[in-house]
Amino acid sequence: MFEDTGLYHRQPVGFGPASGPRQGPDGKRFTTWGESEVHLTSIVYDCERASLQALLPTGYEIDTEISQPTVLFEAMNLRNLPWLAGRGYNTFGVYANDVVCKNSKEPVKASYLLVLFENCCDPIITGREELGFPKVWAELPDPITEDGKLIHTASWLGTEFIKLSVPNIEERPIEESPSMFKRPYTMPTVEGLLHHRYVPSVGEPGKHDASYPIFVPGAGDRKPPITRFATMSESTVQDCRLEITRHPWERLPTIGNIVDGLANLQLGKVREFAHQTIAGAGDVAGTRRI
Repeated sequence: MFEDTGLYHRQPVGFGPASGPRQGPDGKRFTTWGESEVHLTSIVYDCERASLQALLPTGYEIDTEISQPTVLFEAMNLRNLPWLAGRGYNTFGVYANDVVCKNSKEPVKASYLLVLFENCCDPIITGREELGFPKVWAELPDPITEDGKLIHTASWLGTEFIKLSVPNIEERPIEESPSMFKRPYTMPTVEGLLHHRYVPSVGEPGKHDASYPIFVPGAGDRKPPITRFATMSESTVQDCRLEITRHPWERLPTIGNIVDGLANLQLGKVREFAHQTIAGAGDVAGTRRI
């Protein structure tokens, strides 16, 4: 039976073990993640505490010792992934920084993943079923450069709900990347990542088969293998524009609640911006229940 193989199985279970990010067709982990490449566009905003806290489930709260909460918006373009036979996909994640999980045996402080939009169903299915990530689908085209601005967008069947526009990006030495320094707030790549796994019960609205906190360890003091870094001058970084647009239910019938929640965030000044390329990726196999 599939319960006794020690391998990953997903629906439909009758067809045997399923290949995915953490398991190849031979049942073993992939060993060529170092050949992958990740393009990141990251922007951190100050955020009004109550509007950010409102998006956290019960048992999670922004650290009370943090005077100014922050939120990270990050567009990611993953390329040459071994588990997709060299293909890739795009993501757009929103992270609440400095969140303390009180649902675990010991309090854990990290960045909390509010939502991760992805433009490919396979990482959504594997990430939700095997790791409990809060992933949903969206159209996420590769970024474009228009009138000197780098532009990322997110849409659902043609209805655009996120647009990040960044002007005047300049190449800088890799050593100047904020990823090389400790920030005044948690970052998912450094201190780790929190999210909450939730699986509703079949035929019983309001009940669940699974509901518990998840932690993804960060890299700690290890420096990321950055191969390219670009940013903006301090005098122009506030010219970044992040637009989160509400739409009638008919335009976003399945993710309207998510977009409305993000639109409720009361954002302040830009704390940090980075546009960089990183050599290698990973399978997030260290993810664990806490």
